[in-house]
Amino acid sequence: MALARDQGLDLLAITDHDTTAGIAPARLAAGGRLVILPGIELSAEDGGDDVHMLGYDFDPEDAGLQAALADFRARRDARAREMVERLNSLGVPVAWERVEALAAGGSVGRPHVARAMAETGVVETVREAFDLYLHNGGPAYVARQRLSPEEAIALIHRAGGAAVLAHPGLLADWRAMIERLAPARLDGVEVAHPKNNADVRLELRGLAARFGLIMTGGSDFHGRAVSDAMLGSITPPAGAVAAIYERAARRKAER
Repeated sequence: MALARDQGLDLLAITDHDTTAGIAPARLAAGGRLVILPGIELSAEDGGDDVHMLGYDFDPEDAGLQAALADFRARRDARAREMVERLNSLGVPVAWERVEALAAGGSVGRPHVARAMAETGVVETVREAFDLYLHNGGPAYVARQRLSPEEAIALIHRAGGAAVLAHPGLLADWRAMIERLAPARLDGVEVAHPKNNADVRLELRGLAARFGLIMTGGSDFHGRAVSDAMLGSITPPAGAVAAIYERAARRKAER
């Protein structure tokens, strides 16, 4: 929150993976000097490919959402433990207790395992840990059961939020995915993102207009050590926040 204020931001969406635990502490730390937009990034999957779905302005206390997230976190913990076991069998000395500590009570994921690896010196950086061991199909990678993109949209809608396709430029065929999810009532698409080049952004704008989708964006900041863009360096298109509030209000009215 201090970094966000230093960057001159007046609104920040907290979109942690599969947890809302950071929203209340963020609001407390912001002290009213920064608007915190409730958010989440659900880890959906399609045919073995990651298809992340952002949720905005939903009810963080929604019982159905929290029950689903508790199940996701249990699966994430089990998956991370198995990755640590695989690393140990490969001669990489990573301790589960350290991975758990790095997660600081939140959802455990590959970045925490990668950070623990970097601390041991077996790799120099988090990026190298992914490149050598933790990438999809890597020697320590463990697949897990996840939501379909359509299920992620429905879960966000039931909690009264707007569902936005995250970083489409990372998908193998993002055009086909948007065309598929539009009838499933996708609310928006992340246009401004470090991994979306100028040509991708231009095409995304056209698809957003075609399907009546909100155009959003942001830095996707995960911390200085692993992020491709600085917090606040990429901002959403004009009118995005108002459009999110309007669409989320519509989803709340539908419940």
